[in-house]
Amino acid sequence: MIRRFEKWLELITKISYLCLAICTFNPFLYISSVQPVFVKLTLALGAGLILMRLFRYRTYGKMPCVMIMVLFCGSFALSTFMNRQYGIVDNGKWIVWTAIQFFALYVCDVERNTEEYRKEFEILAHIMIVYSVFSAVYSLWMLITRYSGMIESADGEFIICGFTWGRLWGNYTDPNYGAEFAVIVMILSLFFLVQKKGFLRILYVVSLTVNYLYLIFSDSRTGEIALFCSTVVCVFILLCHIWKKGRSAGKYGAAMAGAVCIAVVLLGGEYLTRSGYNTKLAPIFAETFSQDDKKQTEGKKSGSEKKESPTVKKEAETGKKKATTIKQETSTVKKEVGRKEDLEKDVTNGRLSLWKSAIEIWKTSPAYGTGYSTVVNYAKEHTPDTYLINNPLGEYISMHNAYLNTLVYQGVIGFILLLAMAGRILQYVMRLFLRGQTDDILYLTAMLACVGTVAAAMFFLLEGLYTNSMGSFVLWTFSGYLTHYSYRKKEENIA
Repeated sequence: MIRRFEKWLELITKISYLCLAICTFNPFLYISSVQPVFVKLTLALGAGLILMRLFRYRTYGKMPCVMIMVLFCGSFALSTFMNRQYGIVDNGKWIVWTAIQFFALYVCDVERNTEEYRKEFEILAHIMIVYSVFSAVYSLWMLITRYSGMIESADGEFIICGFTWGRLWGNYTDPNYGAEFAVIVMILSLFFLVQKKGFLRILYVVSLTVNYLYLIFSDSRTGEIALFCSTVVCVFILLCHIWKKGRSAGKYGAAMAGAVCIAVVLLGGEYLTRSGYNTKLAPIFAETFSQDDKKQTEGKKSGSEKKESPTVKKEAETGKKKATTIKQETSTVKKEVGRKEDLEKDVTNGRLSLWKSAIEIWKTSPAYGTGYSTVVNYAKEHTPDTYLINNPLGEYISMHNAYLNTLVYQGVIGFILLLAMAGRILQYVMRLFLRGQTDDILYLTAMLACVGTVAAAMFFLLEGLYTNSMGSFVLWTFSGYLTHYSYRKKEENIA
C-alpha cells in the first residue's frame, strides 16, 4: 500500500513540476495567480516525496549518480555560505529546487520495472504535446495578426509576448526556450507517430507541423542548433541499428553523413519557409491587420515607466499581483521575420562578452564560486568593470551558458561534480546502445535525443540548473528514465 502511494506521489510530483515550468515560461500564466499555486504545490509534493525516499535510502541509494548529486548540493551550500555577506535566502531556495530536480525528478525506484516508468513517460510526454500544440497555434495566430505586447508585472518585470523585434515570442516568455521546447515535442510526436495507431496520430502530425513552424518563426539559433544535434543523434543511432549486421567504420561514417544531411535539409527548410513568408505573406498580413494600429492598454499601469531588463529571472515566486499589458501599434510592428541588423553588429548577440566576463569573475573565486543569486552583488565588489554588470543593457544574472554558470556560481568544485554527473549518466546510457539494446530502441533514442536537445541548449541559455524550465524537467526526468532502464537491464543480466 505504501509503495503504491509512493508510486502515485512520484507521478503527481512530476506532473506538478511540469505544470510549474509551463506556468513560469508562459507570459500570461506567469503573472497570474496560477503560478504561485504550483510553486507551493511542487515544493510540498517534492519535499514529501524526498522524505518518503529517505526511509528507503538503501534502495534509492543504488540509483547511479545519487552520491555525486548529494555532493553537488553540498557544493552549492558551501558556495552559499562563503558568499553569505551578499545574501543567503535566495541561494537557499535554489538549493531546495536543485534537490527536487535531482531527488524527485531524476531518481527512480530501482526495484520498479522499466515498463512502469515507460507508462509514466507516456503520460508526461502527452501533457507536453497537448500543451505545445495549443501554445504553438496561439503563437502563430499572434504572428498572423501582428500582435506584439509587453506585460509589466506588479514586481516591475517586463515580459514580452507576441511577434516582437522580428521574432515570434508568442505564448512563451523567451523564444529560445520556446524553440527548445518545440524541438523536444517534435521528437516526442515523431516517436508516438511511429509507435501508435488510431486517431491520436492526427494529434502527432499537427504537433509536428505547428511546432516546426514555431521553431522557424522564433528565429532562434539555439533552437536550430538543438534541432541539428537531436536530428543527428536520432538518425545516426537508428541507421546504426538498421545496419547492425556487419558494422564497419565505413557504415558508421555513412550513418553520420546521412544524419548530417537530413539535419541540414531540416535547417534549409527553415530558411526557405522564412524567406517565403517574408516576401509573400508578411506584407499581406501587415495590410490586413493594419486597422488595429492603436495602442491598447489592458488594466491599469502601476508605477513609473521602467527600463527593459535584458534578462528575466525565472524564479519561483509567490504573491503575484495585477499586471499591465501594453499592445504595440500594429503599424510599428516589424513585418519580416529576422534579426539581420542586430546580428550584423555582434553575431553572438553579446554572449561572447558574457562568457569572457564569466571567466573574469570566476578567477576571483575559483574554488567555490560566487553563489547563484549573489553573483551580481559579488561582481559589483570584485569586478566592477566586467560586462555582466557594466553594459548598455543592464545587469545580467546568467552567463547564457549553463556550464559556465556552474563554474562561476559554484567554482571548480561544482563544475567538476557536474562533469562527473554527466559522465556517470552517459556511461550508463551509452551501455544501452553499445551493447546493442534493441528491445526499445525507438523509446530510448527519443529520450536520448530530448536530453541531447537540452544539453545543446545549455551552451547558450540558463537551462538545466538554477531554473524551473521545461528543459530542466526533461533533462532530469528523462535522464533518470534512461539510467534506470540501463541499471535494470544490467541487474537482469547479472541475475
